[in-house]
Amino acid sequence: MNVIPALLHDKQRIAPVMVLWFLMAGCASQGPVRPPSLHLPAAVHGLTATRVGDAIDLAWTNPTRTTDGVSLTAKHSAGAMQAEVCRAEAFTTANCTPIAHLPATAGGSGGYHDVLPSSFAEGNVRTIVYRVRLVNSAGNGAGWTEVKSLAGVAPAIITGLRAQPVAQGILVQWQPGEDGVMLRVSRGKDATHSTLLAASDASTGKQSQKSSSGTVDTGGHVGEEQRYTVFRRCTVSLGGESFLMDSDPASVTVTASAKLPLPLPPTSLEALANTLSTPEVDLVWQPPDDAGVTGYRVYREESGATTLLTQEPLRGFTYADKSVSNGHSYRYWVASMNGTGEQRSSAVSVTLP
Repeated sequence: MNVIPALLHDKQRIAPVMVLWFLMAGCASQGPVRPPSLHLPAAVHGLTATRVGDAIDLAWTNPTRTTDGVSLTAKHSAGAMQAEVCRAEAFTTANCTPIAHLPATAGGSGGYHDVLPSSFAEGNVRTIVYRVRLVNSAGNGAGWTEVKSLAGVAPAIITGLRAQPVAQGILVQWQPGEDGVMLRVSRGKDATHSTLLAASDASTGKQSQKSSSGTVDTGGHVGEEQRYTVFRRCTVSLGGESFLMDSDPASVTVTASAKLPLPLPPTSLEALANTLSTPEVDLVWQPPDDAGVTGYRVYREESGATTLLTQEPLRGFTYADKSVSNGHSYRYWVASMNGTGEQRSSAVSVTLP
């Protein structure tokens, strides 16, 4: 058998097959042909709207890629981007006329403070719709992202706001009114960190009720600057959805130099002359309703001269004065104490036989 012609014949048949296989393998490595990117930024996400007084604050997060999945930070991607904001009670077309154009960065936070014109800040409470989208350097963008908020008259601002140290903490008071009341406190001079301290929500309409006119911040104390921000909040249900609407905030600051008010004085002071053995005068009184009282001092007056009988403040509500003499008249009073000072009770007189 002649082997060489047979091998040559096999190679002639194999060669076209190998060429075809290599061509197919090369095509597979390239993948399907993709259309050119339109460089349209994807939709913003996390869009929120907060009504405060006569303004609405919008917040959102910008996308990181185009609608084609291309990174917005790529060299030839969307270029310099802007955020467009639209506002209306209702949109009737797919597009809208922006009320604001804002610079935007890929993946960054976006926001817009919309001071409402009188047509939206007045009248009955109703919904308002916002649209936000990003556009590329050519002014083209993808679809809009929408969020609803409230138009109409906002709750009235808190009036008569005041704050002062008390025994239990810091007393914050204001004039009572309709709608719920929200209270935020910032301790120290850094007002960027605030904590919700107390809240009571009341809905508008028939369910509305008088709100509290004050609260005690039991975590507050003297010697530290504290800032209190108070605002009214109402909850509105429209079209099966629930919305919050806040008044403009009112603020008051308690300075680090603020002091506790003087304590309430003791009441019902009584003095009884006891002559069964060694002469003495027994005193008893009622403590005041003041948790800030740290103790009591007892004073005695005789012939115009006043003597402090208790060098160390008393913790109890009785005292026996054994430095008296028969046939003498005395006048007594008791003072409650705190870190600021003392407040005296009414005086009582007694004469020993």
